Amino acid sequence: MEQAKKGIFGFPKGFPTVLGTEFAERFSYYGMKAILLYYMIATLKDGGLGFNNTSAVAIVSMYGALIYMSAVIGGWLADRIFGTSRIIIVGGIFILAGHVVLAIPIGAAGLFASLALLIIGTGMLKPNVSTFVGQSLDDDKDYDFVFSFFYVAINVASFISPFAVNYLWKHYGFHYGFGLAAIVMGIGLFVFIIGRATSLKHVSTPVPNPITRQEVGKLGGTIAAILVVVIAFFTITANIHQGYFALFNAKNQINAALLSNVVAFLAVAISISYFVRISSSKLVTKQERSKVLAFIPIWFAGVSMWAVQEGAGSIGADFVMKANLHVGGINLQAAWLQSVNPFVVMIVTAIMGIIYKLYADRLPNLFVRYAFGLLIVAGSYFLLMPAAAQGHGFSAMWVFGSVALTALGEVLISPVTYGVTNRLAPKAFGSQMMALWLLSNSVGQSMNAVTAPLYTSNPGLYFVIFATVPLVFAVVLFLARKPLTRLVEG
Repeated sequence: MEQAKKGIFGFPKGFPTVLGTEFAERFSYYGMKAILLYYMIATLKDGGLGFNNTSAVAIVSMYGALIYMSAVIGGWLADRIFGTSRIIIVGGIFILAGHVVLAIPIGAAGLFASLALLIIGTGMLKPNVSTFVGQSLDDDKDYDFVFSFFYVAINVASFISPFAVNYLWKHYGFHYGFGLAAIVMGIGLFVFIIGRATSLKHVSTPVPNPITRQEVGKLGGTIAAILVVVIAFFTITANIHQGYFALFNAKNQINAALLSNVVAFLAVAISISYFVRISSSKLVTKQERSKVLAFIPIWFAGVSMWAVQEGAGSIGADFVMKANLHVGGINLQAAWLQSVNPFVVMIVTAIMGIIYKLYADRLPNLFVRYAFGLLIVAGSYFLLMPAAAQGHGFSAMWVFGSVALTALGEVLISPVTYGVTNRLAPKAFGSQMMALWLLSNSVGQSMNAVTAPLYTSNPGLYFVIFATVPLVFAVVLFLARKPLTRLVEG
């Protein structure tokens, strides 16, 4: 690595600035999400919106799905128009605006306006922060080490934020908790803007595949067509007051089932189109194409993992309310559940980061590690079967333990995949390939939204199905480890 790019402890120069920005984004995201479902289902008297549980679970899942879906737009804007550093700043402004709107007590209108801003902003920022870290590295050997500690640092924010936001909610109300998320995001955005002109000025973030004048015209036509379809959809459905295809029912409540299916369809369709587009592009070499092919099973493994892991913010948040939160003389708070995952992740990932640095040549095959991680993720939902059978009054430790087990499996998959995605990405599609990895999260969460009615009616069956899927993919990856490894190595 060039001396100019070295920082403290061998990390890239300016690395703390990037960590500060992602720290703020994760703090705001997990802090807000820790109380979002409770805000939606709380009565108007208690400062909430009065949504039913099924709709709230579906909407929280859709929100998560759309955030990661919008990463496709952020990746495209970085690769074709802005470059990574400028789009990170634009995304941060949208996120800040979204949290400010949610901090204002203006009811359901404020909620949906805030979610829209957060979806757009996070889609711009999240894939490009990870890509930006990769652009600051010269040595491929540092990928697993740097990205592991990058993962640790951002999970510190995810761990702290639910406690802080929950405290403000309990003592002052929901909107004070949402306001804290806005303040932290504002600080993080300011730090990145200053750092980009100082400690990060050595990092080159050119536009790898600039858009041409001919493509600008086609893009305008595509955007216009999408707007026409969206406006037509909302106009038609808003005027249908009965039946499945109504956007609102007779009580003017949003049709979460319809929107869940729309979001799931979009997530799957966009993922397929991106795989086809990248693998068939003339800008992709034969060797790069083989690596894209190897990325497909990794992506599916991600879908099955995220469906369980991200379920903690929707399914888990609802399920833990059925539990006995008084454990060992301690009165647990439901919102604390969201801190379990980052707590386990930051500790175990730090350990794994050291292992990657010291024993990289002695570790099991990448796909063997993926398979083992998926087995652990599957076990986390099987662990909930006794609690689901009991129905109510079970110990909250079943749920807290399940989330902890999921986090352990996640550590073997997600942190490494950020580096793997950077290595497997064709040169012309760096940010868009990262967005494709984030789309696996979108598909997983959209599956949660679609199956929300199944969860509320039969939690036991829901847990069995969502535990079986990663179990199947674990077996597939283990059996196909040798040919997949050959594809990765080109």
